[in-house]
Amino acid sequence: MTNTESGSDKRQHPRVAIEVDYRLFLNGKHYIGKTSNISANGAFLVVPEPGIPPSCVSQFGDLDIMLNGQWSHYRCEIIYVGTDDESFSAGAGVLNIFAKRLE
Repeated sequence: MTNTESGSDKRQHPRVAIEVDYRLFLNGKHYIGKTSNISANGAFLVVPEPGIPPSCVSQFGDLDIMLNGQWSHYRCEIIYVGTDDESFSAGAGVLNIFAKRLE
């Protein structure tokens, strides 16, 4: 049973499972991969190459997500980093600090 099914998921916005390409620019480094889900407040980034270190939590970066055949740019904050050796998902959760696309 997932958190959503059990009613314990307290997220403000529903997540949509969607796998699209992303590019994350953070602390002078470039990470690429796929999303696993996106919501109005952020996204979960999986398959980051190179792996995003847990020390990046609470840091801000620039996130490009491929939507409808073009890159959409967002300013984001890293709010979660998981590794393969944990019981949670490997990847990074990002919070979109601007709720709309940046031009």
